[in-house]
Amino acid sequence: MARDRDGWEYVGGVPRWAPTVEVQLASILDGTYGDEYVEKRRELDDLVRAAQRDAAEKLFREARSADFLGGLEVCEGVLRAADLTFPNYPKGSDSE
Repeated sequence: MARDRDGWEYVGGVPRWAPTVEVQLASILDGTYGDEYVEKRRELDDLVRAAQRDAAEKLFREARSADFLGGLEVCEGVLRAADLTFPNYPKGSDSE
């Protein structure tokens, strides 16, 4: 079992459904073709980017909050994680 192949992983010897974004998108889009596929894929890609932006913004807020007690190195690590989480839009995307 592998998350990036079939969506399953073992945690503590117990299987759980934890698909990657691509595996989940393939599952949702299974059976759609042509214009329907393109439209649905575009909508789902927008949803994925929104979730990535939300996660990055949450990391940025956490790193900059007055309650953040992790020190400079941890703060820099959180900001780097936020940079990695926030997507660069593909060239030519309608969502830019």
